[in-house]
Amino acid sequence: MQEVTYNHKEASNKSKPDNSSGRAKGRWQMLLIFAIPAFAICLSYLMYFTGALVPEGKTNKGQLILPPRSLSQLNLTQGSQLFSEANLDGRWAILVFGSKDCLSESCQEAMYQTRQAHIALGKETDRVVRAFIADEELALTNSFQQEHPDIFWLKANKASLLKELDLREWPTGRYFIVDPLGNVMMGYEPAQYGGDLLQDLKRLLKASKIG
Repeated sequence: MQEVTYNHKEASNKSKPDNSSGRAKGRWQMLLIFAIPAFAICLSYLMYFTGALVPEGKTNKGQLILPPRSLSQLNLTQGSQLFSEANLDGRWAILVFGSKDCLSESCQEAMYQTRQAHIALGKETDRVVRAFIADEELALTNSFQQEHPDIFWLKANKASLLKELDLREWPTGRYFIVDPLGNVMMGYEPAQYGGDLLQDLKRLLKASKIG
């Protein structure tokens, strides 16, 4: 009778499944877990700062400023102090452009519309501040200032601001959104309904991880 030998080591090795393919699959899964969010972030920055790949069927009511302009480059002053993104304290901002006394209808309407939109944000109001910008020394009445509390009253160097925002004339009645990083990124026409601003702000605040 032929003797049958049994090698326990070989049998043991054959019974064990090969885990190398499983480990490789696990590494690929982990890589995808980290790579997909990183890709999404890079893509969003590309779209935000260059306008590339932005679909034609836009949902924003304001006009995207591409590329965004830097708030610090507008050379705004509050009294004798320069005004920059540091003054926003991590908040979003609405910049309203007007004249030194804001007596024109377009200036008055822009201030009213932006104030109402700001109030309508409700519990999100504290995440947004407003700033009024004139190209001359301010000559606002006390009653007007009281109608618009908690606002930055600023003065700009007209020539440098127009150049930075690529404008031909002082934009009285226009207003702009600035993100917490100091990027002037969306603008509105004079007399544009404040509800448009409100819709855009709500969408931005909902999506924002900052500010």
